[in-house]
Amino acid sequence: MTSLTRRLADFAAGLEVADIPADVAGKIKLHLLDALGCGLAGMDADLTRRVLAAVRADYADGPCPVLGTGLALAPAGAAFVNSAAMNALDHDDGFEVDGKGMGHPGATLVAAALSGAAISRADGGTLLAALAAAYEINARIILSIQPSQERFRQVYGVCQHQSLAAAAVYGRLLGLGGADLANAFGFAGTLAPVPSLRRYNWDSRPLVSFKDFNAPATEAGLRAVGYTTAGLVGAADVLDGPTGFWRMIGSDRFDPDILCDGLGEVWWARHASFKAYPACRWIHTALESFETLRDAHGLAAGEIEAIEVLTSAGLARDFMDAAPRSMVDAQFSLPFGLACLALGLPAVDWYRDTFADASLAAVTARVTASVDPEIDGLMGGEARRPAGQVRVLAGGRWLDGPRLSHPRGCRERPMDEAAVIAKFRANAARLLPLPAVDRLQSSILAIDSAGDATCLFQDMAVA
Repeated sequence: MTSLTRRLADFAAGLEVADIPADVAGKIKLHLLDALGCGLAGMDADLTRRVLAAVRADYADGPCPVLGTGLALAPAGAAFVNSAAMNALDHDDGFEVDGKGMGHPGATLVAAALSGAAISRADGGTLLAALAAAYEINARIILSIQPSQERFRQVYGVCQHQSLAAAAVYGRLLGLGGADLANAFGFAGTLAPVPSLRRYNWDSRPLVSFKDFNAPATEAGLRAVGYTTAGLVGAADVLDGPTGFWRMIGSDRFDPDILCDGLGEVWWARHASFKAYPACRWIHTALESFETLRDAHGLAAGEIEAIEVLTSAGLARDFMDAAPRSMVDAQFSLPFGLACLALGLPAVDWYRDTFADASLAAVTARVTASVDPEIDGLMGGEARRPAGQVRVLAGGRWLDGPRLSHPRGCRERPMDEAAVIAKFRANAARLLPLPAVDRLQSSILAIDSAGDATCLFQDMAVA
């Protein structure tokens, strides 16, 4: 029998645009758009500039553009920096099933695709098919290896599995067949970063700079393809059996049926999600509850006497830093995000010269958290659903925001195309002039008709 690993590799190697349902193809274009916008905005962050400086010391110049810089590096180097930029502001996409978040695929897959397009000069249809296959493979891998709640509390990795999907998109663009892609998966699985969510410095901040480790996973996927094209042998059937990738990555459970059942007919990629706020997904319901309340009552920051967040025990413990010292710390801070919304800051400006802002600090000091039993049960169990609600004291009376069980942008509560495009435009305009934003948007949304996918690069460099 053909192994599960090889069946996924054959799927990636053989998928064509005509095989993809129209709604999935349209959705993948929007994820490409979203990731590039996040990357352009993220390239303006100090964290990304530091990543670029480190990577340039290790990687030679090459044919693969670095977003918004005019620089070009060797494939894995450019992909590492682009992936870090796309994830830098924590505004990049996710994958969620019934509220449970399982990674940030776009920051890995689109970064890998950019390097693949630069090397292969594949047409836009091939790029779209490669991305669709990779999003689907990525979703199936992480779904199949979800651990028990007991193991989740001990060890878990948010994006490490994305190394295999990075190999899928990059290898497909380089023209690898099923056998070679399966070999690349073997390398990608064994090169993947270790699962490290429990060691993000929760108790000894500042938090780790890479947080979800998208960029190392991206780099691992490209290296895996490079080793394969050099004729080296990777782990055979790395996703299969009792000692497969699921065991390597620290899970105690594996559902092999999820990997391939309905492949090409059932599209888990439909559960890829968009983020409305540049912050950890786990706090989005609380942020939206507050924003809804703010808008409904026309609340100004100065009118707010207190903000109470009803949340889970874990979020009350780890996400209440009222004076974050870094951009990454701020992305995991409920008080910081709520203060940005109270002051009406555009999402793209949340981490731009805000840490010394006295008016922002005044709001963060008024935020408290209370453990709500129902919300704690949803987040604390295997559902890992980040429900939330916010109450605000203004004018001497308490106002209740809506209780939300799913964050906006997931399959249950989708963001429409216009909202995703508006987000892209705001992010891309951080570095690009509006005519370039217009042209890039048009190129992405019509990518399947492009004769050369490198048309995307024409408007992404800053002179």
